[in-house]
Amino acid sequence: MDAAPRSAAALGIDFGTHNTVAAVLRGDGRRHQILFDGHPLLPSGIYIDHDGLLLVGRDAAREARRHPHRYERNPKLRLDAPSLLLGDREVPVRDAVCAVLRRVLAECTAVAGAPRSVTITVPAGWGPNRRHIVADAALAAGMPAPLLLPEPVAAARYFAEVLGHRMEPGRAVVVYDLGAGTFDASAVAFGPDGFEVLAVDGSDRVGGHYLDQELVDYLGGRFAGTEERSSAWRALLDPDAGGEVLRARFQLYDEVREAKERLSRRSTTEVLVPGFAAEELLTRAELDLLARPLLARTVAITKAVIREARLAPEQVAGVFMVGGASRMPLAATMIHQELGIAPTMIEQPELVVSEGAVAVADQPATPAAAPPPALPLTVVPPPGPVTVAQPLVPPPTGPATAVQPVVPPRRRGLPVALLALASVLAVALIGGGAWWLSGLDGQAAEEDPTTAAAETSTAESEDPASPLVSNTPEPEETTSDDPGPLTGEVYWNCPQTRSYCADQGGEPGIRGSADDVTAIGYAAVGTVFELVCYERADLITPRGNEDEEGFWDYHEGKDASDVMVRVVLGENEYGYIPFVWLVIDPADVNSLGGLAEC
Repeated sequence: MDAAPRSAAALGIDFGTHNTVAAVLRGDGRRHQILFDGHPLLPSGIYIDHDGLLLVGRDAAREARRHPHRYERNPKLRLDAPSLLLGDREVPVRDAVCAVLRRVLAECTAVAGAPRSVTITVPAGWGPNRRHIVADAALAAGMPAPLLLPEPVAAARYFAEVLGHRMEPGRAVVVYDLGAGTFDASAVAFGPDGFEVLAVDGSDRVGGHYLDQELVDYLGGRFAGTEERSSAWRALLDPDAGGEVLRARFQLYDEVREAKERLSRRSTTEVLVPGFAAEELLTRAELDLLARPLLARTVAITKAVIREARLAPEQVAGVFMVGGASRMPLAATMIHQELGIAPTMIEQPELVVSEGAVAVADQPATPAAAPPPALPLTVVPPPGPVTVAQPLVPPPTGPATAVQPVVPPRRRGLPVALLALASVLAVALIGGGAWWLSGLDGQAAEEDPTTAAAETSTAESEDPASPLVSNTPEPEETTSDDPGPLTGEVYWNCPQTRSYCADQGGEPGIRGSADDVTAIGYAAVGTVFELVCYERADLITPRGNEDEEGFWDYHEGKDASDVMVRVVLGENEYGYIPFVWLVIDPADVNSLGGLAEC
């Protein structure tokens, strides 16, 4: 490898509660994840050995099995404490963070060279104290003065730059970030100076770890039948127990966490409880029952953020689910049911923030050799609103990776400010046309019917896609406002190398009922069906996996959806086609286009 790219890498780091993730942007524009022992996830835990050396990652987790009292699994949750007690030694919390960042820097230097710039993502709601601890730790690790970027801004970068979603001014992406120990919801808009956070809220009592505890408590209820089993369970959870019991408890929580992750892919799994001979069966239905109250809080917070940002439905560019815990199928289902928006998901949501930190080319940075005597970092201030320190270039308008080119929308609402401007222009151009704007949620009101028949200009110059413009000619005769039946076109991109795609002849199946997967027929690609309504059934994800090789099963821009669309097959004859195989609005393949629930 030549010297130029090895000395011009931009490093993006997502210092997480349970795992730390890093991505590098090389000098030639290539971007990739940094691997730690062959994995993109570096456990954030730290361990202190008998010589006072701090170990991180899998080395730390491995040693923790022998001496758990020397291990801190989640240093990010301890930033408000001055120090951590590891074994019989107190370790300053800054040194703990520094150890993790130093490992990231070492791996980056080994594979891509010393980074010229470093971006570390932090929660948007963090105050100065936590931000300064992370910045000081980065400098102590030998990094250049870091840019601290709000995590939702990094996610919005990924949404626009990597996934290729159009982010027009006035629209915002809602970032649903469910991690191991925290949840954050943010509304991030794209403006002339880059991305800015319009509203943010969250909770440090919701996350994967809290669900793990719910699962442990649930399993404990199964051991209350006999005094012997109940006593053994209480001993396993005894906080004052010795090292052997503590190691068993670590193993229990690892088992529960891995079982929870397996249930994101399977309907059942088994949990090995240390000290008990039999494995315990756990089902996804049980997991969903325990997770629903926690996830309901995340949905309520997300709805409040949308309301606080004063976003009308047409101003929401998407709901982007990031963070490892967001891959639970129930999370996407509840968001879709409550907001009416099919969320955007990717296979590895825990990688989004680190890649978003280096989603655009970095700007020349001040050399790290001459930092100012005070805290030498560039900090993006917290909301609200929050604006990235370096403006982003506008998102590309050409074809993006794995995303269909965006075409102009058929009928899209405009932001409130633009609607007001359109109203003024309409009055000036038409000379007396009366337009009224509703103040509710930024929605445009319909034209006042009492003045619609007044003097009408024959030369309309406004955008015909605007809901404020009437495209109807002079009202010589009464015309119908009925737009006709709503239709959807079948799209299928399932590779014939997959057995079930070949079995279906490259055509999706038509169901007899929403919740019956048996096909009563098959829909040819390109067929346009008249749509009736929709029902909800099983969640279908837009990606599949066969023989460990991933494929796009359906439309490249489609999100997971549990919507089954009722279509007209003939006179008094109907069927159901999963929404992941239908495109109703070409401008937004995840839009139902006004289709109502049955």
